Amino acid sequence: MSSDEIWKNSDIVMKLRPPTSEQASLLGDKTLISFIYPAQNKELVNQLQEQKATVFAMDCIPRTLSRGQTYDALSSQANISGYRAVIEASNEFGRFFAGQMTAAGKVPPAKVLVVGRFF
Repeated sequence: MSSDEIWKNSDIVMKLRPPTSEQASLLGDKTLISFIYPAQNKELVNQLQEQKATVFAMDCIPRTLSRGQTYDALSSQANISGYRAVIEASNEFGRFFAGQMTAAGKVPPAKVLVVGRFF
């Protein structure tokens, strides 16, 4: 399925970055969940409003955990993806991460390096 077909045929589209004008026009009056940055993208907001699209601007959803970063939706996702990266790495590694000592002997702890990219 091409990108245009996804925009046309989906009831809900989730996108990290704001859509282009062309993508928004393909969306029509359906639902978009994305970082919109309405103060910087007034033309896009107006276009989506004229199309009667339902839009959830992730950058405008307040966090209740921290007053210092009230509209920071990415840090929670980075935390989850970092945690998941370690779980996935442990599955591929095939041994215990933590050292184990039993009457039968000991298993040394694993030495791993998790490399990632924060956007």
